[in-house]
Amino acid sequence: MDAHGSPPRLSAAFLSSGSRGNLTAVTCGDATVLIDVGVSAKEACRRMELAGIAPSGVRAILLTHEHVDHVSGVRVLARRLDVPVYASEGTLRAACGALRDVACTERLGVGSELAIAGMRIRAFRTEHDAAEPVGYRFSGPADDAVGIVSDTGVLTPAILEALHGCDIIGIECNHDPHMLAAGPYPGFLKRRIASVRGHLSNAAAAAAVEALMADTLHTLVALHLSEQNNTAALAREALERAVQRLGAATRVDVSSQREPLRCELP
Repeated sequence: MDAHGSPPRLSAAFLSSGSRGNLTAVTCGDATVLIDVGVSAKEACRRMELAGIAPSGVRAILLTHEHVDHVSGVRVLARRLDVPVYASEGTLRAACGALRDVACTERLGVGSELAIAGMRIRAFRTEHDAAEPVGYRFSGPADDAVGIVSDTGVLTPAILEALHGCDIIGIECNHDPHMLAAGPYPGFLKRRIASVRGHLSNAAAAAAVEALMADTLHTLVALHLSEQNNTAALAREALERAVQRLGAATRVDVSSQREPLRCELP
């Protein structure tokens, strides 16, 4: 309970987002759960402190999948903070090298729920070229929720269902299709990114806003922007247009590779 006797509300901090490293924190009261550690342990702690989050309050680390921009710092940080690491069975197998010497790793099955420090956490399947990728929905004691989906080529009905009713949603806006098509990447990489197991475009994320919209949706955050194939202005414009068409008051923000972005509920 807070000073007024109310249960604490969830907050989300997007500490690093992009192909050079991903790190997200969801906090409830004094407790924090991290999603992915794609930056060094030292940098992860620095960014948490910049966002007003105490590293000593971290209770666990969750992994979305095994790609290096999501797991490169997890081994050192998990050992330094002495916290368990949770992931799908496929991710645990594929990331075994990155988890070497981590004292506690736990399987979190798709659709199963985990309780940590008053938060209920549910993993849901995403569509990406990884072993068993997932996103996460956090439900808090104040009946609020945070949903995180990144590194997915499509938004399936199951993903949309998992995110619906959240107060804060972080959603991948990896590329602008026109920039990707005209950009410098080789053809095979362009096809991979645009595939159903690649990355979500601004347009695809915006097209899902109507399905995600609810009275509870306070903040929508664009995640995992490509530095070569997207801009913050394009991602923001796509999401804001979709929100405005619905006449909603939802705030739109864009995460960054360089600067932490903290989102709190009123």
